[in-house]
Amino acid sequence: MSHSDLSGGCAEDDVWFLGFVDDSTGVINCTCWKASPPAGLSSSGDHRSTAGAKDLDGLMQEMYRQESRQAKLEIGDVIRVRGCVKVFRNQREVVASTFYKVEDPTLDLQIARMLDLPYLYRNVYDKPFIVPAHMTDPSQISHQVALSRSSLITLLSDRIKAFLEENNVCNFYQRELESVPSLLSAATGPISNIQNCSSVTSSSREIHNLFKEAIHLLQEQGMVYQKGRDVYQVTAQDGKLYKITLNIIQEDCKRQRHAEKGCHFLHILTCVRQSFGSGISEVLLQRVIDALEKNSDIISTMEKHYTAF
Repeated sequence: MSHSDLSGGCAEDDVWFLGFVDDSTGVINCTCWKASPPAGLSSSGDHRSTAGAKDLDGLMQEMYRQESRQAKLEIGDVIRVRGCVKVFRNQREVVASTFYKVEDPTLDLQIARMLDLPYLYRNVYDKPFIVPAHMTDPSQISHQVALSRSSLITLLSDRIKAFLEENNVCNFYQRELESVPSLLSAATGPISNIQNCSSVTSSSREIHNLFKEAIHLLQEQGMVYQKGRDVYQVTAQDGKLYKITLNIIQEDCKRQRHAEKGCHFLHILTCVRQSFGSGISEVLLQRVIDALEKNSDIISTMEKHYTAF
């Protein structure tokens, strides 16, 4: 990156002198050889092609004029020069192969890239690629990979979610899920790194606890909620919950206090809990409201406020 002080002029038709270039460590002459402009091109740039700039010569001349305007530099412009250093008349000078004006003097993108390169070469590019051992024999992956307890619970939770969606289950008991072969197989997978447990067995108590925690994870996501002591309701399949939520918003928006802004989320939550109990969490209700809004049954008037058509 250089600072240009254009004090020189054009000595020949095909040579441009970029006077002095200052990079804060010193000043050096810089020259750049340029080809002569196309024949017939006016230096003032007022030439117009008789063919309306549609003929090849006119297009070439117009392109050259645009290039010349972009290459025009003023004293004090920041430029970038690439070339080699030579000696001419006992003075060093830079014979530039290319030069252009720098639009972003701080070069933020270039500097950020330069700072990233040492890390990339040290940690990525210069390291040989090694195929992980467990990938050399795909048939042995299931036997080699051991899951932590938290990972196993997450996996089981995902399997339960997929099972409920595929079979359109409305409600279920935990013991019903424990009898499903595919879910039971996921719960009895290999486990390691369980705190305070030197060895893990596939006992009925352990399996029961795994299912319980997996269902609890679905509750935290608002996918299901506990409707009775042992019964769990699938949120997406509870038409009554959606209908009552919609009716609450429709009726309360008719009242003067909610007519302008709509019903606040916490107000809707309180009303829904009066009908369904405290098992309705904020995450669960937000899932219901999002579904109603997606179906165009309600709209959001402002943050956390909803009204019905």
